[in-house]
Amino acid sequence: MTVIKQAIMEASSFLCRKGLESPRVEAELLLSFLIQRERLYLYLHGEEELPPELAEEYLDIVRKRGAGEPLAYITGIKEFMGLNFRVKRGALIPRPETEHLIEGVINWFNESRPQQKNNEPCRILDLGTGCGNIALSLVYYLPGVMAVGVDISKKALELAILNAAELGLQDRVKFLNGDFWQALNGEKQKFHAIVSNPPYIPVKTLASLSREVQQEPRIALDGGIDGLEAFRKIFSRVREYLLPSGLLALEVGAGQADSVLEMGRKAGFFEKNDFIKDYAGLERVVLLA
Repeated sequence: MTVIKQAIMEASSFLCRKGLESPRVEAELLLSFLIQRERLYLYLHGEEELPPELAEEYLDIVRKRGAGEPLAYITGIKEFMGLNFRVKRGALIPRPETEHLIEGVINWFNESRPQQKNNEPCRILDLGTGCGNIALSLVYYLPGVMAVGVDISKKALELAILNAAELGLQDRVKFLNGDFWQALNGEKQKFHAIVSNPPYIPVKTLASLSREVQQEPRIALDGGIDGLEAFRKIFSRVREYLLPSGLLALEVGAGQADSVLEMGRKAGFFEKNDFIKDYAGLERVVLLA
């Protein structure tokens, strides 16, 4: 029989040989997920034996992680903005840097306090919603705001709908299937804010991404030849759907902020602009209002 601390030690050693940056932490997270306990439990019960079937199942998921399967796809859960989102293959895994996008939009709402006629709720549009983490985080932290999330992937939208229900936000978010603006052909109302974390990785760079990232949907990563194709789509019709006093908030790739700002300038729709840098000091979010 294998005890907990021995199983973790062996899993950590295996993951270290596979090149993972935090093998011990990941070994603990995988076992916590498997036995449905907090990590602290592992430390307090290190001498507890794992039943053979659990030990075998643990070995199986550790091997999957060592082969490059993303941790979030194994556990089916990813924490984002203090909330848990269900994820699976076919949907982009939420990233910590995208939290800067959420914070920027929340700050804008709190400072600008946009008003809607007849006390109707303010509306946010999320282009490329994926598992719904952006739209749902915004309505969660902005009481009274409604959101529409669109995505070309039906599999991703199934996850978004599930996440909305589990967070109790299904009455404040609507999800539509289609390629960006195509999904909105029946929508006549304009939005106070449009947000997006679009695909922005240049196609020639995709092959150099980590094993984990390469297992995520290519359609959510591939930004075309220069990485800016999705931004051109966004600016092509943003005037139709954004209120004149509204906000356009975009997550961008490294070195893309100036190009995206120039697109905003050419659109002739925005008077103010700002950047938000990520933890690495890169200009990660462009805000246009």
